[in-house]
Amino acid sequence: MSFRVISSAFKDNGFIPPWYSRSQDDSSPPIGWTKPPRRTVSLVLLVTCIDSDTGKVYCHWVMYNIPPKANTIFGNQPRESVSHDGTLQGINSFGGIGWDGPADDISDQELHFNLYALSSKLELPGGSSYHDVEDAMQGYILEEAQLIGRYSPH
Repeated sequence: MSFRVISSAFKDNGFIPPWYSRSQDDSSPPIGWTKPPRRTVSLVLLVTCIDSDTGKVYCHWVMYNIPPKANTIFGNQPRESVSHDGTLQGINSFGGIGWDGPADDISDQELHFNLYALSSKLELPGGSSYHDVEDAMQGYILEEAQLIGRYSPH
């Protein structure tokens, strides 16, 4: 089995349950992974959605310096920039720290959960922006895995 990102909350290309949306609990979904490459020092999770009308990329969740041996990011993560294990969370496109789920005023959203295996930790403070994290990880990416979650308001 190769490097993959998975969730117990939804299958790849499956629908994200409504309690992860902004209209309900807005709690982060559980995320797991399998077999990062051997030289992995840290992981980065970027959850993005592209607006089909404008092409603008919205970032729903930024996590970095995730220890690769953890294998799991539990659901309902606190909205704090630093966690007990050194994992950092950044500012999403909606101005908050941590997860900000899909909104009910946009139909048929496709969220991309991209998990990157890096050969280094990122020298960034907690609360860094999506773009800062994306820029800092360039040159350190060993492998990328993706999980797609769909959301459609009811």
